[in-house]
Amino acid sequence: MHGCRTLAIVLGLALSVMIGYWLAGTAMPQRPAETAAAPSAVDTPRAVPTEPEIKFRSGERKPGFRSDDEALEAGALPGQRALIFKDRKAMEKFLAKLGDRVKLLGRIDALNALHVGFLDPADLAALLAGDEELAMIFPAYVPEPKPGEIQDGVVGVGGNLLRLLGITGDNSQWGKGVLVAILDTGVSPHSALGGKITTLNLVPMATDLAAWNGHGTAVASLVIGKAGLTPGVAPGANALSIRIANDEGVSNSRLIAEGIVAAVDGGANPIIISMGSTGDSALVRSAIAYANEAGVVIVAAAGNYGTDQISFPAANEGVTAIGTVDARGTRLAFSNTGDALAAVAPGLEVNAAWTGDQAVAFTGTSASTPIVGGGIVAAMSPGNGIRRSATAARDLVLSKLDDGGQPGADPMLGGGTLNMARVMNAGTPGIYDAAVAANYFVDGFAPELQVVIQNCGTEMLLNAGVTVTTPNGTVPLNITTLAPDQIQTFTIALPPSIWKGNEGVRFDSSVKLSGSQIDANPQNNRRVETYAPAVP
Repeated sequence: MHGCRTLAIVLGLALSVMIGYWLAGTAMPQRPAETAAAPSAVDTPRAVPTEPEIKFRSGERKPGFRSDDEALEAGALPGQRALIFKDRKAMEKFLAKLGDRVKLLGRIDALNALHVGFLDPADLAALLAGDEELAMIFPAYVPEPKPGEIQDGVVGVGGNLLRLLGITGDNSQWGKGVLVAILDTGVSPHSALGGKITTLNLVPMATDLAAWNGHGTAVASLVIGKAGLTPGVAPGANALSIRIANDEGVSNSRLIAEGIVAAVDGGANPIIISMGSTGDSALVRSAIAYANEAGVVIVAAAGNYGTDQISFPAANEGVTAIGTVDARGTRLAFSNTGDALAAVAPGLEVNAAWTGDQAVAFTGTSASTPIVGGGIVAAMSPGNGIRRSATAARDLVLSKLDDGGQPGADPMLGGGTLNMARVMNAGTPGIYDAAVAANYFVDGFAPELQVVIQNCGTEMLLNAGVTVTTPNGTVPLNITTLAPDQIQTFTIALPPSIWKGNEGVRFDSSVKLSGSQIDANPQNNRRVETYAPAVP
């Protein structure tokens, strides 16, 4: 359990590439035939190609360029490229040379970028001036349910999201006056959604609206949901829904980039992207830079492959990457890890809206991402007359995370778990709150326990007592001073014989304030954990 708030135990509600897109094609990759979108829980982990994106400039084209092998090796779409030109004049000059053998599939004028298709790479090569940047077009997916990827013993969120985030009062005005962009499968009309929803469809809607993929609706509800069953973090906000994925949950690099640019040009801030790709696209990086230059914050899902590679665009510089924990702050095994991870939030069986005015149990980094995004929206406009820029709100949210696991920021949990009580009480004097953030056990030849104490209040902690009980005895410790938002780590050496057969080891740590300091949240002053021996 992450410290700094009470987390009650709750029970709750590869890539397949179609080669030869040509003329009549849609430029959309097709989802593998054996999978199907479903309106229930988990975002599916997939095997992640590790090949990096390949860029080309004059004189630097790799040997596989003419045969298009490099696209397949990188996991990108063969027969397609993005071209980024130095200026509009160069782009128009290229367009003037287009004939029947290279097809224009899309354009993003703000980036001086084109998306083209071809059957023979030589036909494209013949049109190049040599100063363009060529970028791969990678498929991107809304992940799908795969319950087998969830470890035993974790606890779902259900309808307890707001309480787990420390939201106990009326949050109906949070986000008022903010326009947040949801780049996804589109947001369907739903009685549980608050605010005004503006729509932009970069991908055509299905003719049968009953088949509408509800992923985008679920994502939106975790930000602007106003119903008791499916509450959102910032229900006072308005939403710009940009449909960049079809009803199979399939998109690509160009659509992500185009959606980012459209959101910026439409005045939205922040942008939430609960989908991703295994490929690092120069075109998407260009769109991210366009957003960052405008002061627009992008929050994206870390991905659900269970690997140590954050999905793109979350892994890109200038994007806030979000992972997933359960109701007790335990990282879910499918949540991707990496140094780019910024934060985590609850994301297991969270109540969310779905198409057809339904509700579902929503699981994955797709769920955690709009929760953190909603926290940023709420911090921008808390409903008390304070207004912050998106970047200032993001920085505030990330500075008030609950630490957990390894002391400090780490690849598993980023900076920690979202805590909206701390965000909304920032700057409020007189709050004393000491928390046992983690009992982090390090096994090995010289095992040790790292006990992490965090100051979650707004005042300096003085002479706080810490007591740690291990199988080796009880150790009294003391915190002389600890500033707000800071942690102090106590390392306790353990004997190599800590394990006794198959029995687990139990650690019990507590912190107590001294003198006249009264703890505002005594429920997080103690943490008890049992570690089981590794299975050989």
